[in-house]
Amino acid sequence: MNTRLGSLPVVYADESSNSGQNLLDPDQPVFTVAGVHLADELAASIVDKVRAQLPRTQGEPKYGSLARSAGGRKALMGAFEQLPEGSTRSYIVRKSFMVTTKMVDVLVEPRAYANGFNLYEGKQALGLAELLYEYGPVLGDAAAFQRLLQTFVDWLRQRASTDDLFATVAAYKESVHGGRFAKWIDLLASCRREADQFAANLATGEHSDPLDPAVPSLYCLCTSFGKSIGPFSLVHDTSKVIDRNAALLRMVHLLPDPARPGQFMEPLMATRIDFADSTAHPQLQLADWAAGAARQWATHRAVGGGDRFSKELENVVLPWLVDGIWPSGLNRRE
Repeated sequence: MNTRLGSLPVVYADESSNSGQNLLDPDQPVFTVAGVHLADELAASIVDKVRAQLPRTQGEPKYGSLARSAGGRKALMGAFEQLPEGSTRSYIVRKSFMVTTKMVDVLVEPRAYANGFNLYEGKQALGLAELLYEYGPVLGDAAAFQRLLQTFVDWLRQRASTDDLFATVAAYKESVHGGRFAKWIDLLASCRREADQFAANLATGEHSDPLDPAVPSLYCLCTSFGKSIGPFSLVHDTSKVIDRNAALLRMVHLLPDPARPGQFMEPLMATRIDFADSTAHPQLQLADWAAGAARQWATHRAVGGGDRFSKELENVVLPWLVDGIWPSGLNRRE
């Protein structure tokens, strides 16, 4: 396949560390998706140079295996240095923070909207999610707050009842004493009607994969590429969740944009979505490496740890970032 599919350019995308709707998996705190728009010849040349530095017995050079050895890390950095500016982009998600953003989206925002307030204007919804995320474990009992987050995740996965959810809200509320923060928890506790409505919609299958970060992340990645190259064809590494939601992604322009009352969402810009194995396209191999590098660096920023290589990836990864679901941007460690 060339860099153009028919008359359209092609973007190749892959994910790293997708645990689906299990956003509180302690072993996978960060999700990333990366896209590559690169000529076949250059992509093949970069991948071939990496393969030439590896033992002949090594199979497909996935990011995880390369990053574990000094030789593999050197080969990766050499590959990243050859990527032209703007050819590679990534979107990252701090999964535990996504839980509080969804809590605001699902429970608080509909209640505010019914009362004439658009929390998406001026990023007020994001600000409230940050407030809950940052101060929830501090201004109330940390263990009770963690149980609230876990029960919310279980509730959206239809593994806990609405009664269970609001019991954990009440238990956490009891641990918060006074101050402005307590008023926000009171607001959360008052959203039972909104929760009942959302639960009813979940039961009918209206909401598909409501917690999986892959779909919104890919939409944002595609929007970024579309602004610079216009409509394109997307080739994504095999992904069940993207396949399930491909029709939704293609029709996203028919949905109202909550941040812009009276307007619709921007179109996906990917006019078609195909799936392939990374062994079939060098660009998909590069997307795997880019997604892995972004995930390793972001994990280091999120929870600490990692090695020197995790820190060295910062200069590589930062120019790729188009955005992310991340508290207070990416300017500090939580």
